[in-house]
Formats: sequence, C-alpha cells, structure tokens
Amino acid sequence: MRKQPSVGKADLIADSGDNKFIVELKRSAEGRRDRLVPLLSQAILQAQAAAQQFSESAVPVAVVASRYIPESVAEQVKQFAVSHAPNVGIGVIDSEGFRLFRGFGLEKFNSERAAHPRLGLSAQSELSSYLFSDLNQWMLKILLGANIPESLLFVPRCEYRSGRQLASAAGVSAMSASRLIRQLASEGFLDARRDSLRVVRIEELVRRWRSANLQNAREIPARWIIPSGKEQLLSAVRSYSSSMDAKRSQTQRLKAGRPVQSAPRICLGLFAAAEQLGFKFVHGVAPHLYLERLHEDALRQLGLSIESAAERPDVHIRVPENKEAVFRPAVRHEGIPVSDILQVWLDVSNHPARGREQAEQIWKRIIAPSILKGRR
Repeated sequence: MRKQPSVGKADLIADSGDNKFIVELKRSAEGRRDRLVPLLSQAILQAQAAAQQFSESAVPVAVVASRYIPESVAEQVKQFAVSHAPNVGIGVIDSEGFRLFRGFGLEKFNSERAAHPRLGLSAQSELSSYLFSDLNQWMLKILLGANIPESLLFVPRCEYRSGRQLASAAGVSAMSASRLIRQLASEGFLDARRDSLRVVRIEELVRRWRSANLQNAREIPARWIIPSGKEQLLSAVRSYSSSMDAKRSQTQRLKAGRPVQSAPRICLGLFAAAEQLGFKFVHGVAPHLYLERLHEDALRQLGLSIESAAERPDVHIRVPENKEAVFRPAVRHEGIPVSDILQVWLDVSNHPARGREQAEQIWKRIIAPSILKGRR
C-alpha cells in the first residue's frame, strides 16, 4: 500500500492496487463503546463526503483509535458499522498493537495485541485501561496532592472516606468517583486496611501515569502577529485571562435556549510553567501554551497566528485531550494561569530538550517529599 499526502478534507489517502482508500481517523481518550461509536459515525460521514471528491472507485474508510480497546468493544464497533455502513471500510486500532479492519481487503492489516512484557498478558482488565481517563487524572491529583503546596497545585484538600465525598469535592458524578476507586482497589493502589481513601504503591502508579500521558495533546506551532519582546506571552495570557474572568458570568447565561459557549481555557505549560512555578531549568525552548480548543478569536486576542508558523514557532499551542485534568488544578501566578506541578512533571518527563533532567528536579524537590512520605 502506497501512502499519499492528505488531499482535501481526508486525513489520509492510500493506493493499493486498483483501489484508492480515503481514510478518516478519530481518536478517543477512552476505548469504550459509548465513546467510539459516535466518533466512528462521524468518521464514516466525513470519509464518505471526502470520497465523493474522487473517482467512483474511491473507498471511504473510517478508523477509530485509543490507547487500549478491548476486543469485545472492537467487535461491537465493527458490528455497528456492518449494520449501518456496509459500504465503508472500518478500522479499530489501539496503542498496544491491536488492529481490527473490515471490508475491501483491509482484513490483511488485522493484528492481535502485542504481549504486555510487564503483565505477561495481552492486556489487563478493561477497568485498568481507563485508569488514566481525563476525570480520573483530575481525581488522582486530588487524592495525591493534599501535601503539595497550594501555590503549585489547586485542588480541594481533605481526607475522603467514600467515593461520594470524593465526587462532591471533585465536581464529578458519584459513578465516576466510584469507578476510579474500584480501579485503584482492583490493582492494589488503595490501602484496604484504612477507612479512608489512601493511595499506596505510588511510584508504580505515577510511572504508569507518565506512560499514559505520552500522547495526550495535539501540538500546533504559532507565531506572534506583531512581536513585542520576551514578556509578550505572559502579558498576553494575563490579559486574556482577565478578560475571560470578567465575561465568565455572562457566558453562563442562556441564549436562545442554549448555554453560551465560553471562551477556551488557557494556561502555561511545560518549561514555561516550570519557570513560573520557580523551577526554571531549561533555556532556549519555545514556550508552550495550553489552549482548550483551537479558537480563532482566542488566538487573535492572544496576538497569535498558526499560519506559516511551522518553521520557526514562537509558541507551541497544546490542545489536551485530558482537559479537566489540565485546567481544573491549574494555579494562578500574578494573574497568569499556570499548569500545576504534577502536570508539568508529567509533560516534561518525556520531552527531548532536557525534559528528563527537569522532571528529576521537580520529583526530588517537590513531588516525592510531598506524596511518598509513609505511603510507598
């Protein structure tokens, strides 16, 4: 199969013999049926629309992906496609090497899941695969962060005795909190001898968390429309945040029967955030800015453009999949929203620009003393 650059609105165009495959790919943070089927439906419609731009022999292909997708869920997704879109090729893939394709000879790309070297199993339980979902990461920061200074992590601080208490503090459903507690308990990360929610085996937990965080954001290069100096980013973020704070109550009102969509949240990330938190270590790296979603008005207000920015970016825009885990615990420094110290540690750990050294400094100075004491 020969790949071609994306044309029109297709994510990928590939030639194989006489067939031209027009591929649309959607990625989900969680490999659940209720997450994958809507994304697959969207990919089917977009692939069909893109295929109409080509000859009648063009084959629309819809693919959904996640970090881990149970075989049972993949089969349900495939059957949904067979029933509702039999003339579209279908693919279900995950990060552990599992691939399930259907239609137009695509089955030759099917692959079983690679054996997991640590577990000695093809995959752990379905519950384990969701341990680091967006809301779970937010709740983990609450459970682990009680002793981290408030200037470095914004979380409610209390001792929780039940999932209902945790849900209330986190602002999530009781079902979400209970699911996380079951997952932690099933994998031995909760101290069963206590009547409160006390996390143990933390080093193993955060090691897995760091691995799960590898591909949790899209990164888009951006440039200043009118450059104005090294403090430009801080000034722009402060001004944007101040404006959004002033409009917050207005955006929560109903308009024509629907909530007004609020402007996207922002915060500094990675090394720029580390510097604001007092951990400047790496120099010469273009700063990172988390933006909840790509939004033309937000970019304009910040003074940024993504046009022709790939060669020499001034700022890297990050659009996270784990939005709540990034923005809810962010802290404010002199009016500037900044990623919390746990998020900074997760993000820089695998960055090629001396990220591992930066992460080690943060781990030794703050995280380990705060979260490991008496809980290894």
